[in-house]
Amino acid sequence: MNKAPGRHPALRRRLLLLSGAVLAGLAFLAMGLMISYSKKTADRSYDIMLNSATLQMANAVRHTEQGVIVDIPVSAFATLALAPQDRVFYRISINGTFLTGYRSLPGLPPSSPAQRQLTLQQPDFFDAEFDGEPVRVARLIRLNTERLPHDEIQIEVAQTRLARQQLADEILYPALELILGLLFSALLLLWLGIYYALRPFALIARALARRRPRDLTPLSLPVPRETLPLLNTINHFIARQQQMLSRLEARTSVAAHQLRTPLASLRALSQNARDEQDADKQRTQLHGLIEQCDQLALTVDHLLNQAMLDHRFHSQELIPVELNVLVRKACLALAVPALQREVALSFEPADTPLWIRGDEVALIQMLNNLIDNAVAHSPPNSQVEILLREVPEPTVLIRDRGPGIPTTEKEKVFERFYRGSQHRYRGSGLGMAIARDVAEHHGARILLQDNEPGGLQVEIHFKSHRSLS
Repeated sequence: MNKAPGRHPALRRRLLLLSGAVLAGLAFLAMGLMISYSKKTADRSYDIMLNSATLQMANAVRHTEQGVIVDIPVSAFATLALAPQDRVFYRISINGTFLTGYRSLPGLPPSSPAQRQLTLQQPDFFDAEFDGEPVRVARLIRLNTERLPHDEIQIEVAQTRLARQQLADEILYPALELILGLLFSALLLLWLGIYYALRPFALIARALARRRPRDLTPLSLPVPRETLPLLNTINHFIARQQQMLSRLEARTSVAAHQLRTPLASLRALSQNARDEQDADKQRTQLHGLIEQCDQLALTVDHLLNQAMLDHRFHSQELIPVELNVLVRKACLALAVPALQREVALSFEPADTPLWIRGDEVALIQMLNNLIDNAVAHSPPNSQVEILLREVPEPTVLIRDRGPGIPTTEKEKVFERFYRGSQHRYRGSGLGMAIARDVAEHHGARILLQDNEPGGLQVEIHFKSHRSLS
């Protein structure tokens, strides 16, 4: 089996990559949120101890007659000793003048909130770096209202982040393990879900591959409801192929039978003309041979037209067509052959454009068959009228002055290879059948009526372009 050309991207791989990318994005977002949450949780836990130590040191600053006295309580450092691996630094300043502690302790970073006086004595917290290590700094400003002007006392206490980082890791790592486990589990379930979701397509493909070439029965498979439209479409296509094959077999059988008779007659006439010694009889036999060749050529031509139209019915989309232009074109093509038979064509267009949806080639073939049939059955020096009407629907009328068709034969003439009792020339018996096939393909109707005072009127009723849109 030849492979179809071109690239065929795998739908399963695309779905897996797209869904996996979405899940991975959500997992990374969750990990980012978890990292932020673990850091903030660790900071909140140890900021409580840092806050307590800062408040105790602030209470240890007093102003006496001898000056400012700082008596740092041991309990302040005992609180911070709960994180034994961390180091603690502090700095105390009055009115911007360094008093005690570590002079080089970093101040408020530029990105932090501006300095503010805190009457509720709640410190500010910010991250900084000191002595090559990241530290967490608590900064508290108090006003000494016992003196005028008021003294501004600033206490800053810094602690390294070792214990905080350890607590953040203890919170983060189990959460990351859980997120990664959920991600891989979701990817596995996603792969299994995509596999089973696409399995009906493989089931349909295997069912079609196992079929024999002549098996055109509908597929009956236990597929999910979402796959039923595809299965129904395939069955509809199979039904169309079955219909086309049945029509082809039937028409081939009938056509073969219809061709055998003129071929046998041609052979017999040729043999008789070859062996005939009388010149007049031989001339008569040759004339019959030519008529038989014409009959066979007409039949073959109609069979080829039928095959061409069957192909167009299944391959060409119907497009807007203007009937006045189309019928005028058919009349111009048949005017000279009609005059050679001493029959005139009369064309009367509609007052307004008549738009329908159709296949121009097929419609021209239908009009040619019907007009040529009317000309062939018209007596010499007569006229065939072709008229277009708009109301109640776009209609083409073809009127002749021939012998007409008996009421009992008006439906039979549309059968293939049927020649009515009133036919005046040896046609193929396919022209009217082809015309009805074209009309049915376009949703139109062909009616045969008696013409007054004599003859036949063929009516072709179309649906307008607006009603089909």
